Amino acid sequence: MEERLKALEIAMKLEDDGKKFYTDASEKATSTFAKDMFGSLAKDEDVHLEKVKEIYDKLKEERAWPKVVTSIGDVVKTKAVFPKDTKDLNMTEGEISESINVLKMGMEMEEKSIKFYNELAEKATDPFEVRFYLALAHEERGHHLSLWDYREYLEDPAGWYSMKEGYRLDAG
Repeated sequence: MEERLKALEIAMKLEDDGKKFYTDASEKATSTFAKDMFGSLAKDEDVHLEKVKEIYDKLKEERAWPKVVTSIGDVVKTKAVFPKDTKDLNMTEGEISESINVLKMGMEMEEKSIKFYNELAEKATDPFEVRFYLALAHEERGHHLSLWDYREYLEDPAGWYSMKEGYRLDAG
């Protein structure tokens, strides 16, 4: 029991750290799109934190994993990387470089969370507990993919558009 509670305490710390990271990134971002994306990720992490706290409190009170089917948030989908305004694309090289560094840090943080939740799911014996950790890992993977997508866009916008639009060179 204590091991489960400790795992949830670590999960709460991961989610809180993620929320703080994305809130800070949103406040520092120079791009409106980046501000919105990081703000959205901060809100997602807050939802995760509340769900983990809810499970933690029930586990502590009932001394058994709650028998609830857990859905953390909306179905995960990679957020499209299309700024709302074309003037938002005008970033300096320094801003792009800094944004890429922040995105890489976020991706590393998400990878750590994914690994942690998958390991907890593998060790869990209660099917509801397994489902809870897999749902968290799934959502963190969606965050990772969103960050990856935006990084790809910043590193090579023409290649990114080509890939998204499906342009291919045909030798025929």
